Amino acid sequence: MPPPLTIRPAVPADAVAILRVHREAILARSAAHYPPATLDAWAVGPTPERIARQQHQIADPAVITLVAENAGQILGFAIAAPAAGELRSLYVKPNPVGGVGSALLAELEARAFAICPALACDASLNAVPFYRSHGYVEQAALEHTLSSGARVACVRMVKNAPAILPNDTIGS
Repeated sequence: MPPPLTIRPAVPADAVAILRVHREAILARSAAHYPPATLDAWAVGPTPERIARQQHQIADPAVITLVAENAGQILGFAIAAPAAGELRSLYVKPNPVGGVGSALLAELEARAFAICPALACDASLNAVPFYRSHGYVEQAALEHTLSSGARVACVRMVKNAPAILPNDTIGS
């Protein structure tokens, strides 16, 4: 039996692994949807500047950064800024475990929706069906500008927090 998947808050020491997952996920899952120049600009590997930026984001108390781990290996990560209502990132590298993205999203939403009424994300073209299957609704096609200045076509998607039933209606 394979070891279970663990979802946990990221720590600064996870920054390099997160950046590697980011690169592997983009190259594996987005190649059919974007031209090579876009992939090159988007799938930058760990550099000292990117590592420092990732560590700063992990340490930011206003940001939720989670990692999915199996057998000591980080398979995916998710980042949200609930006060801004933003789901910033969700990436999973190719792996044999299955369900990693769904598990990360469920945990991230549970934490974020305790703070905010809705989450919006700029979904890559290949991720639109994933988000749609998890209750996100397309709002508009747009371009996301990367820190490099490159622009990536994406779709703005939004999901409202699930309604909480009053205690007297539960089980009715």
